[in-house]
Amino acid sequence: MITRIWHGRTKKEDADIFKQYVIETGVRDYMKVKGNIDAHLLQRDEGDVTHIWMVTLWQDLECIRAFAGDDIDKARYYPEDEKYLLELEPNAIHCRTFKFSSSRIKNYIRQLEQLYQGGSWNDESFINKLMNVDEQKVFVQPVPGKHCVAEIVWHSTYWRTVLIKRIQGDNDFRDRTFNEQNFLSLETLQQKGWSNLLADFKQSQELLIALLNTKNDSFLNDEYKEGSTFEYIVEGIIHHDIYHLGQIGFAISMLNK
Repeated sequence: MITRIWHGRTKKEDADIFKQYVIETGVRDYMKVKGNIDAHLLQRDEGDVTHIWMVTLWQDLECIRAFAGDDIDKARYYPEDEKYLLELEPNAIHCRTFKFSSSRIKNYIRQLEQLYQGGSWNDESFINKLMNVDEQKVFVQPVPGKHCVAEIVWHSTYWRTVLIKRIQGDNDFRDRTFNEQNFLSLETLQQKGWSNLLADFKQSQELLIALLNTKNDSFLNDEYKEGSTFEYIVEGIIHHDIYHLGQIGFAISMLNK
């Protein structure tokens, strides 16, 4: 990752107006560029002068070129900058960046924990749904041809396992197993037994969180294959769980009728 730092000085009396102008121009344009990870505006007063730094984080130099042009060291200015700035400093600086924050990782862990054991705003969780369901009903399809609770639980466990394997470096697991394991037959699931299906799902929860706890936020920007980051699949698994948690709730309500 690369950090780009630009510095400017303005009169203290113009600082708030100029800050808003920077937000509406530079910050707006940073956010439009694929590969911009973060942006911070820093201010410090020194007498009647206010210093402003724009500190932006990027995936690589090519992303910065998409914003700054071929000469990335040259500062980029907007039409009214000259009206506010005491001088137009010619250059920005760039630094290789090693980030150790874990706030994004912790946020994803929190969402996984709430999905599994509760605590989210809607007060729904897998534990709440699955621990109270009649074991005889989990293998019954609520509507002919629609997945039963056991099928959905296995399917969710499988996709969590795909993520776990990718974190562990096995990117081919899905391709090797998808046709046979994405959905198992009812007969196979019954042979496994409901208690074992719940144990497998719990194990996927514990292992996934244990692995994420060893990572920091920079891991989320790594690609497990070209064009697909770990953040993309971690977030995708959470969305997948939310969808199927709702599906489980619907199946249970249909069976109880």
